[in-house]
Amino acid sequence: MFKKLLLVVLSVIALQTVKAQTEKGNQLLGATFGVSFTNSNTRSVDLDNNISDNSKGKLTSYSISPSYSYFIADKLDIGASVGYQYSNQKYDPSYGAQTQQQSKSFSASVFLRKYFLFDNKIGIRTGPYVGYQKQKLRYVYTSNESNYNSDSYGGGVNLDFVYFPSKNIGLAAGLANLSYQHQKFTGNSQGNANTFNLNFVNSFILSAYYAFGK
Repeated sequence: MFKKLLLVVLSVIALQTVKAQTEKGNQLLGATFGVSFTNSNTRSVDLDNNISDNSKGKLTSYSISPSYSYFIADKLDIGASVGYQYSNQKYDPSYGAQTQQQSKSFSASVFLRKYFLFDNKIGIRTGPYVGYQKQKLRYVYTSNESNYNSDSYGGGVNLDFVYFPSKNIGLAAGLANLSYQHQKFTGNSQGNANTFNLNFVNSFILSAYYAFGK
């Protein structure tokens, strides 16, 4: 809870320096930056042999995604983005036999966003998106490693906090995300996976924009 409250406070402080236009005909050039740090403690129990083991995990991830959008109506824009994401999960001692999990991915998406603003300065935006992702996965074990590739298709709805104090510059911070993803794996192992996610503020995702047009 403290972590979530701290991230909200940091987002509000960071958003005190920007503004962008949301009128019909305007355009936004932007980039989204994300970073996340997660620590875990997993206990494995072998009931047959009466043995238990604790494994501490540390997950580090970051992402960057440039974007472009066009306002087709006041406070309603449509756009596209491309992105890169990296994550690295380490276990000490090993979790089962696994010591590390690493992923690198490239993505592309299209979106539609509706803005709800107070005095045209502060508020939220929300809307659907659909996208594609190409991912490389690497699993390291105590005696060997495995490599996989995956292609993912999915979509969802984002919720962002926005603040616009000037004509040409803006910032936004991610608040929540509801998503569905279908993955197809190739490599050392093949198969499919379907994932539903509902995330609230558990990582710091900040977007910066330059507005131009009318």
